[in-house]
Amino acid sequence: ILDEWFGRTVICSCVKLSYDHAQSMIESPGKVFSPEELPPVSPQHSIAEIQQAVLNLHRIAQHLRKQRFIDGALRLDQLKLAFTLDQESGMPQGCYIYQYRDSNKLVEEFMLLANMAVAHQIYRSFPEQALLRRHPPPQTKLLKDLMEFCNQVGLNIDFSSAGTLHKSLNETFGADKYSEARKEVLTNMFSRPMQMALYFCTGVLKNETLFRHYALNVPFYTHFTSPIRRYADLVVHRLLSASLGASSPIKMKKEDIQRQADHCNDRKMASKRVQELSADLFFAVFVRECGPLESEAMVMGVLNEAFDVLVLKFGVQKRIYCNALPLLGFHFQKVGRKPELTLMWEPENPEQESMPQVITIFTLVEVVLTSDDAPLKYSALLKRPSLEK
Repeated sequence: ILDEWFGRTVICSCVKLSYDHAQSMIESPGKVFSPEELPPVSPQHSIAEIQQAVLNLHRIAQHLRKQRFIDGALRLDQLKLAFTLDQESGMPQGCYIYQYRDSNKLVEEFMLLANMAVAHQIYRSFPEQALLRRHPPPQTKLLKDLMEFCNQVGLNIDFSSAGTLHKSLNETFGADKYSEARKEVLTNMFSRPMQMALYFCTGVLKNETLFRHYALNVPFYTHFTSPIRRYADLVVHRLLSASLGASSPIKMKKEDIQRQADHCNDRKMASKRVQELSADLFFAVFVRECGPLESEAMVMGVLNEAFDVLVLKFGVQKRIYCNALPLLGFHFQKVGRKPELTLMWEPENPEQESMPQVITIFTLVEVVLTSDDAPLKYSALLKRPSLEK
Protein backbone atom coordinates (compact mmCIF):
# COMPACT_ATOMS: atom_id res chain seq x y z
CA ILE A 1 0.00 0.00 0.00
CA LEU A 2 1.67 3.20 -1.21
CA ASP A 3 -0.81 5.77 0.03
CA GLU A 4 -4.18 6.12 1.76
CA TRP A 5 -6.90 8.75 1.81
CA PHE A 6 -9.92 9.26 4.09
CA GLY A 7 -12.86 11.42 3.11
CA ARG A 8 -16.58 11.69 2.57
CA THR A 9 -17.73 10.23 -0.75
CA VAL A 10 -20.82 9.31 -2.72
CA ILE A 11 -20.56 5.88 -4.37
CA CYS A 12 -22.34 5.63 -7.73
CA SER A 13 -22.77 1.88 -8.19
CA CYS A 14 -22.74 0.82 -11.84
CA VAL A 15 -24.16 -2.65 -11.16
CA LYS A 16 -25.40 -4.66 -8.17
CA LEU A 17 -23.51 -7.95 -8.46
CA SER A 18 -24.24 -10.92 -6.21
CA TYR A 19 -21.44 -13.23 -5.00
CA ASP A 20 -22.62 -15.71 -7.66
CA HIS A 21 -22.24 -13.14 -10.46
CA ALA A 22 -18.70 -12.20 -9.34
CA GLN A 23 -17.81 -15.88 -8.90
CA SER A 24 -18.88 -16.73 -12.46
CA MET A 25 -16.65 -13.90 -13.77
CA ILE A 26 -13.69 -15.21 -11.75
CA GLU A 27 -14.24 -18.82 -12.87
CA SER A 28 -14.74 -17.88 -16.55
CA PRO A 29 -12.37 -14.94 -17.19
CA GLY A 30 -12.62 -15.31 -20.98
CA LYS A 31 -16.40 -15.55 -21.14
CA VAL A 32 -18.43 -12.76 -22.76
CA PHE A 33 -21.45 -12.14 -20.49
CA SER A 34 -24.76 -11.08 -22.03
CA PRO A 35 -26.95 -8.39 -20.38
CA GLU A 36 -29.51 -11.09 -19.51
CA GLU A 37 -26.97 -12.90 -17.29
CA LEU A 38 -26.36 -9.87 -15.05
CA PRO A 39 -28.43 -7.28 -13.14
CA PRO A 40 -29.06 -3.93 -14.89
CA VAL A 41 -25.80 -2.13 -15.76
CA SER A 42 -25.31 1.66 -15.77
CA PRO A 43 -25.02 3.03 -19.34
CA GLN A 44 -21.76 4.78 -18.37
CA HIS A 45 -19.99 1.41 -18.10
CA SER A 46 -19.75 -1.71 -20.24
CA ILE A 47 -20.06 -5.29 -19.02
CA ALA A 48 -16.46 -5.87 -20.18
CA GLU A 49 -15.24 -3.02 -17.93
CA ILE A 50 -17.10 -4.48 -14.94
CA GLN A 51 -15.73 -7.95 -15.60
CA GLN A 52 -12.17 -6.60 -15.86
CA ALA A 53 -12.61 -4.66 -12.60
CA VAL A 54 -13.74 -7.84 -10.80
CA LEU A 55 -10.78 -9.79 -12.21
CA ASN A 56 -8.34 -7.02 -11.18
CA LEU A 57 -9.75 -6.96 -7.64
CA HIS A 58 -9.60 -10.75 -7.49
CA ARG A 59 -5.93 -10.76 -8.51
CA ILE A 60 -5.05 -8.11 -5.89
CA ALA A 61 -7.10 -9.95 -3.23
CA GLN A 62 -5.19 -13.19 -3.91
CA HIS A 63 -1.89 -11.39 -3.23
CA LEU A 64 -3.28 -9.68 -0.11
CA ARG A 65 -4.60 -12.96 1.26
CA LYS A 66 -1.37 -14.83 0.59
CA GLN A 67 0.65 -12.09 2.31
CA ARG A 68 -1.78 -11.98 5.26
CA PHE A 69 -1.18 -15.65 6.06
CA ILE A 70 2.58 -15.30 5.48
CA ASP A 71 2.42 -12.51 8.08
CA GLY A 72 0.85 -14.89 10.62
CA ALA A 73 -2.94 -14.74 10.37
CA LEU A 74 -5.19 -17.65 11.37
CA ARG A 75 -8.53 -18.69 9.89
CA LEU A 76 -10.68 -21.47 11.34
CA ASP A 77 -13.42 -22.26 8.82
CA GLN A 78 -16.10 -24.43 10.41
CA LEU A 79 -18.77 -26.08 8.25
CA LYS A 80 -21.86 -23.92 7.91
CA LEU A 81 -25.26 -25.34 6.98
CA ALA A 82 -27.56 -23.45 4.60
CA PHE A 83 -31.15 -24.29 3.65
CA THR A 84 -33.43 -24.04 0.65
CA LEU A 85 -36.96 -23.13 1.77
CA ASP A 86 -40.37 -23.96 0.38
CA GLN A 87 -41.69 -20.68 -1.02
CA GLU A 88 -45.21 -21.19 0.33
CA SER A 89 -44.63 -22.72 3.78
CA GLY A 90 -41.18 -21.28 4.50
CA MET A 91 -40.12 -24.74 5.73
CA PRO A 92 -36.76 -26.30 4.76
CA GLN A 93 -36.97 -28.58 1.74
CA GLY A 94 -33.24 -29.08 1.26
CA CYS A 95 -29.89 -28.24 2.85
CA TYR A 96 -26.28 -27.94 1.79
CA ILE A 97 -22.85 -26.96 3.16
CA TYR A 98 -22.28 -23.25 2.42
CA GLN A 99 -19.32 -22.83 0.10
CA TYR A 100 -16.83 -20.06 0.91
CA ARG A 101 -15.59 -19.13 -2.57
CA ASP A 102 -13.18 -16.73 -4.28
CA SER A 103 -15.85 -14.00 -4.55
CA ASN A 104 -16.33 -14.15 -0.75
CA LYS A 105 -12.56 -13.99 -0.24
CA LEU A 106 -12.30 -10.98 -2.57
CA VAL A 107 -14.78 -8.95 -0.52
CA GLU A 108 -13.21 -10.12 2.76
CA GLU A 109 -9.69 -8.93 1.88
CA PHE A 110 -10.74 -5.35 1.04
CA MET A 111 -13.12 -5.27 4.01
CA LEU A 112 -10.26 -6.22 6.34
CA LEU A 113 -8.02 -3.56 4.79
CA ALA A 114 -10.65 -0.86 5.29
CA ASN A 115 -11.29 -1.92 8.88
CA MET A 116 -7.59 -1.90 9.77
CA ALA A 117 -6.96 1.47 8.09
CA VAL A 118 -9.88 3.07 9.95
CA ALA A 119 -8.74 1.53 13.26
CA HIS A 120 -5.34 3.25 12.88
CA GLN A 121 -6.94 6.55 11.87
CA ILE A 122 -9.43 6.84 14.76
CA TYR A 123 -6.86 5.67 17.34
CA ARG A 124 -4.35 8.30 16.08
CA SER A 125 -7.05 10.98 16.35
CA PHE A 126 -8.77 9.85 19.57
CA PRO A 127 -6.39 7.68 21.64
CA GLU A 128 -8.79 7.80 24.62
CA GLN A 129 -12.10 7.35 22.76
CA ALA A 130 -11.50 5.00 19.82
CA LEU A 131 -13.85 2.00 19.59
CA LEU A 132 -11.71 -0.94 18.43
CA ARG A 133 -12.09 -4.72 18.31
CA ARG A 134 -9.61 -7.03 19.98
CA HIS A 135 -9.26 -10.80 19.93
CA PRO A 136 -7.59 -12.24 23.04
CA PRO A 137 -5.22 -15.23 22.74
CA PRO A 138 -6.65 -18.76 23.33
CA GLN A 139 -7.52 -19.90 26.86
CA THR A 140 -4.29 -21.28 28.33
CA LYS A 141 -5.74 -24.37 30.10
CA LEU A 142 -7.81 -25.55 27.11
CA LEU A 143 -4.90 -24.90 24.74
CA LYS A 144 -2.50 -26.87 26.98
CA ASP A 145 -4.92 -29.82 27.06
CA LEU A 146 -5.23 -29.73 23.28
CA MET A 147 -1.45 -29.60 22.86
CA GLU A 148 -1.03 -32.68 25.08
CA PHE A 149 -3.76 -34.53 23.18
CA CYS A 150 -2.19 -33.74 19.79
CA ASN A 151 1.19 -34.98 21.03
CA GLN A 152 -0.38 -38.24 22.26
CA VAL A 153 -2.15 -38.99 18.97
CA GLY A 154 0.96 -38.12 16.94
CA LEU A 155 -0.25 -34.86 15.39
CA ASN A 156 2.60 -32.45 14.75
CA ILE A 157 0.89 -29.12 15.54
CA ASP A 158 2.81 -25.92 16.26
CA PHE A 159 0.78 -23.91 18.81
CA SER A 160 3.35 -21.13 19.30
CA SER A 161 1.36 -18.49 17.36
CA ALA A 162 -1.78 -17.93 15.28
CA GLY A 163 0.29 -18.20 12.10
CA THR A 164 2.01 -21.47 12.98
CA LEU A 165 -1.34 -22.93 14.05
CA HIS A 166 -2.84 -21.98 10.66
CA LYS A 167 0.13 -23.52 8.83
CA SER A 168 -0.14 -26.76 10.82
CA LEU A 169 -3.87 -27.02 10.18
CA ASN A 170 -3.47 -26.50 6.43
CA GLU A 171 -0.74 -29.05 5.92
CA THR A 172 -2.27 -32.18 4.41
CA PHE A 173 -3.41 -34.81 6.90
CA GLY A 174 -3.06 -37.76 4.59
CA ALA A 175 -3.71 -37.79 0.86
CA ASP A 176 -6.95 -39.76 0.89
CA LYS A 177 -10.45 -38.39 0.34
CA TYR A 178 -10.99 -38.10 4.12
CA SER A 179 -8.09 -35.68 4.70
CA GLU A 180 -10.58 -32.80 4.42
CA ALA A 181 -12.81 -34.45 7.04
CA ARG A 182 -9.85 -34.82 9.43
CA LYS A 183 -9.10 -31.13 8.87
CA GLU A 184 -12.73 -30.25 9.78
CA VAL A 185 -12.47 -32.27 13.01
CA LEU A 186 -9.20 -30.54 13.91
CA THR A 187 -10.66 -27.12 13.09
CA ASN A 188 -13.44 -27.84 15.56
CA MET A 189 -10.93 -28.92 18.22
CA PHE A 190 -8.82 -25.79 17.67
CA SER A 191 -11.93 -23.60 17.95
CA ARG A 192 -12.66 -24.72 21.51
CA PRO A 193 -9.81 -22.82 23.25
CA MET A 194 -10.45 -19.69 21.16
CA GLN A 195 -12.01 -16.69 22.86
CA MET A 196 -14.62 -14.32 21.42
CA ALA A 197 -13.44 -11.10 19.79
CA LEU A 198 -14.57 -8.04 21.77
CA TYR A 199 -15.34 -4.38 21.17
CA PHE A 200 -13.58 -2.02 23.61
CA CYS A 201 -12.71 1.63 24.18
CA THR A 202 -8.96 2.35 23.92
CA GLY A 203 -9.06 4.76 26.88
CA VAL A 204 -10.14 1.96 29.23
CA LEU A 205 -7.32 -0.47 28.29
CA LYS A 206 -4.00 1.25 28.99
CA ASN A 207 -1.71 -1.44 27.57
CA GLU A 208 -1.54 -1.41 23.77
CA THR A 209 -0.49 -5.07 23.68
CA LEU A 210 -4.04 -5.91 24.84
CA PHE A 211 -5.43 -4.22 21.70
CA ARG A 212 -4.10 -6.98 19.42
CA HIS A 213 -6.31 -9.17 17.28
CA TYR A 214 -4.97 -12.72 17.76
CA ALA A 215 -6.50 -14.39 14.68
CA LEU A 216 -5.70 -11.54 12.27
CA ASN A 217 -2.31 -11.00 13.98
CA VAL A 218 -2.58 -7.20 13.73
CA PRO A 219 -2.15 -4.49 16.41
CA PHE A 220 -5.33 -2.48 15.60
CA TYR A 221 -8.66 -3.60 14.17
CA THR A 222 -12.24 -2.33 14.24
CA HIS A 223 -15.60 -2.77 12.51
CA PHE A 224 -16.29 -0.02 9.98
CA THR A 225 -17.71 -1.73 6.89
CA SER A 226 -21.28 -2.69 7.94
CA PRO A 227 -23.05 0.35 9.44
CA ILE A 228 -26.46 -0.77 8.15
CA ARG A 229 -26.40 -3.86 10.35
CA ARG A 230 -24.04 -3.18 13.27
CA TYR A 231 -24.25 -0.35 15.80
CA ALA A 232 -20.51 -0.54 16.56
CA ASP A 233 -19.80 0.50 12.96
CA LEU A 234 -22.00 3.61 13.41
CA VAL A 235 -19.91 4.73 16.39
CA VAL A 236 -16.75 4.15 14.33
CA HIS A 237 -18.20 6.18 11.42
CA ARG A 238 -18.88 9.07 13.81
CA LEU A 239 -15.32 8.87 15.17
CA LEU A 240 -13.88 8.79 11.65
CA SER A 241 -16.03 11.74 10.58
CA ALA A 242 -14.88 13.73 13.63
CA SER A 243 -11.24 12.83 12.90
CA LEU A 244 -11.61 14.43 9.44
CA GLY A 245 -13.20 17.57 10.87
CA ALA A 246 -16.39 16.72 8.94
CA SER A 247 -18.45 16.71 12.15
CA SER A 248 -18.09 17.96 15.71
CA PRO A 249 -15.72 16.08 18.06
CA ILE A 250 -17.09 13.12 20.05
CA LYS A 251 -18.15 14.39 23.48
CA MET A 252 -18.73 10.95 25.06
CA LYS A 253 -16.46 9.95 27.93
CA LYS A 254 -14.38 6.80 27.56
CA GLU A 255 -16.49 5.02 30.23
CA ASP A 256 -19.66 5.73 28.21
CA ILE A 257 -18.07 4.40 25.01
CA GLN A 258 -17.00 1.27 26.93
CA ARG A 259 -20.61 0.78 28.06
CA GLN A 260 -21.67 0.95 24.41
CA ALA A 261 -18.94 -1.58 23.57
CA ASP A 262 -20.12 -3.94 26.35
CA HIS A 263 -23.69 -3.75 25.04
CA CYS A 264 -22.49 -4.49 21.48
CA ASN A 265 -20.57 -7.52 22.82
CA ASP A 266 -23.68 -8.82 24.60
CA ARG A 267 -25.80 -8.43 21.45
CA LYS A 268 -23.10 -10.09 19.31
CA MET A 269 -23.02 -13.10 21.67
CA ALA A 270 -26.83 -13.32 21.67
CA SER A 271 -27.08 -13.11 17.88
CA LYS A 272 -24.41 -15.80 17.45
CA ARG A 273 -26.33 -18.11 19.80
CA VAL A 274 -29.64 -17.41 18.02
CA GLN A 275 -28.00 -18.14 14.66
CA GLU A 276 -26.73 -21.50 15.94
CA LEU A 277 -30.11 -22.43 17.48
CA SER A 278 -31.92 -21.36 14.31
CA ALA A 279 -29.74 -23.67 12.18
CA ASP A 280 -30.36 -26.53 14.67
CA LEU A 281 -34.10 -25.89 14.56
CA PHE A 282 -34.31 -25.82 10.76
CA PHE A 283 -32.19 -28.96 10.46
CA ALA A 284 -34.41 -30.79 12.99
CA VAL A 285 -37.44 -29.87 10.83
CA PHE A 286 -35.55 -31.08 7.74
CA VAL A 287 -34.80 -34.44 9.42
CA ARG A 288 -38.47 -34.77 10.46
CA GLU A 289 -39.74 -33.99 6.94
CA CYS A 290 -37.10 -35.81 4.87
CA GLY A 291 -35.48 -38.33 7.24
CA PRO A 292 -34.14 -40.78 8.19
CA LEU A 293 -30.89 -39.46 6.68
CA GLU A 294 -27.75 -41.55 6.26
CA SER A 295 -24.22 -40.17 6.11
CA GLU A 296 -20.60 -40.95 6.82
CA ALA A 297 -19.35 -39.32 10.01
CA MET A 298 -15.98 -38.84 11.65
CA VAL A 299 -15.41 -39.24 15.39
CA MET A 300 -14.29 -35.99 17.01
CA GLY A 301 -14.51 -36.81 20.73
CA VAL A 302 -14.67 -39.98 22.85
CA LEU A 303 -16.24 -40.23 26.35
CA ASN A 304 -16.66 -43.23 28.64
CA GLU A 305 -20.27 -43.99 27.54
CA ALA A 306 -20.70 -41.93 24.38
CA PHE A 307 -18.82 -40.30 21.52
CA ASP A 308 -19.23 -37.19 19.36
CA VAL A 309 -19.25 -37.25 15.57
CA LEU A 310 -19.09 -34.72 12.76
CA VAL A 311 -21.72 -35.76 10.19
CA LEU A 312 -19.82 -35.11 6.96
CA LYS A 313 -22.74 -34.70 4.55
CA PHE A 314 -24.47 -32.03 6.65
CA GLY A 315 -21.69 -30.55 8.81
CA VAL A 316 -23.65 -31.09 12.06
CA GLN A 317 -22.20 -32.45 15.29
CA LYS A 318 -24.05 -35.08 17.31
CA ARG A 319 -23.42 -37.25 20.36
CA ILE A 320 -24.05 -41.01 20.06
CA TYR A 321 -24.84 -42.85 23.31
CA CYS A 322 -23.77 -46.46 23.81
CA ASN A 323 -26.99 -47.36 25.70
CA ALA A 324 -29.02 -46.48 22.57
CA LEU A 325 -27.21 -49.15 20.50
CA PRO A 326 -27.82 -52.94 20.40
CA LEU A 327 -24.60 -53.81 22.24
CA LEU A 328 -23.62 -56.71 24.49
CA GLY A 329 -21.31 -54.25 26.22
CA PHE A 330 -18.65 -51.59 25.72
CA HIS A 331 -15.27 -50.80 27.22
CA PHE A 332 -13.59 -47.41 27.64
CA GLN A 333 -9.85 -46.97 28.12
CA LYS A 334 -7.16 -44.36 27.60
CA VAL A 335 -4.03 -45.23 25.68
CA GLY A 336 -1.82 -42.41 26.99
CA ARG A 337 -4.20 -39.47 26.64
CA LYS A 338 -5.89 -41.01 23.61
CA PRO A 339 -9.43 -42.15 24.57
CA GLU A 340 -10.69 -45.40 23.06
CA LEU A 341 -14.14 -47.00 23.21
CA THR A 342 -14.64 -50.64 22.18
CA LEU A 343 -18.22 -51.55 21.27
CA MET A 344 -19.33 -55.21 21.37
CA TRP A 345 -22.26 -55.52 18.96
CA GLU A 346 -25.01 -58.08 19.49
CA PRO A 347 -24.90 -60.78 16.78
CA GLU A 348 -27.63 -60.40 14.17
CA ASN A 349 -28.21 -64.19 14.30
CA PRO A 350 -27.12 -67.03 16.63
CA GLU A 351 -24.46 -68.34 14.23
CA GLN A 352 -22.50 -65.10 14.32
CA GLU A 353 -20.00 -64.04 16.96
CA SER A 354 -20.13 -60.70 18.74
CA MET A 355 -18.53 -58.04 16.60
CA PRO A 356 -16.11 -55.54 18.22
CA GLN A 357 -15.79 -51.99 16.88
CA VAL A 358 -13.05 -49.65 18.14
CA ILE A 359 -13.96 -45.95 18.30
CA THR A 360 -11.15 -43.35 18.51
CA ILE A 361 -10.62 -39.81 17.22
CA PHE A 362 -10.81 -39.73 13.39
CA THR A 363 -12.58 -43.14 13.18
CA LEU A 364 -14.92 -43.15 10.19
CA VAL A 365 -18.43 -44.47 10.91
CA GLU A 366 -21.85 -44.64 9.25
CA VAL A 367 -24.71 -42.86 11.05
CA VAL A 368 -28.46 -42.47 10.62
CA LEU A 369 -30.19 -39.26 11.69
CA THR A 370 -33.79 -39.80 12.84
CA SER A 371 -36.48 -37.53 14.24
CA ASP A 372 -37.21 -37.93 17.98
CA ASP A 373 -40.57 -38.21 19.73
CA ALA A 374 -39.81 -34.84 21.32
CA PRO A 375 -40.77 -31.98 18.99
CA LEU A 376 -38.00 -30.55 16.82
CA LYS A 377 -35.33 -32.89 18.18
CA TYR A 378 -33.33 -35.50 16.30
CA SER A 379 -30.85 -38.23 17.20
CA ALA A 380 -27.84 -39.85 15.56
CA LEU A 381 -27.58 -43.64 15.66
CA LEU A 382 -24.54 -45.64 14.67
CA LYS A 383 -25.05 -48.15 11.86
CA ARG A 384 -23.85 -51.66 12.60
CA PRO A 385 -20.48 -52.24 10.91
CA SER A 386 -20.65 -54.74 8.05
CA LEU A 387 -18.76 -58.02 8.28
CA GLU A 388 -16.65 -57.19 5.21
CA LYS A 389 -15.15 -54.18 7.04
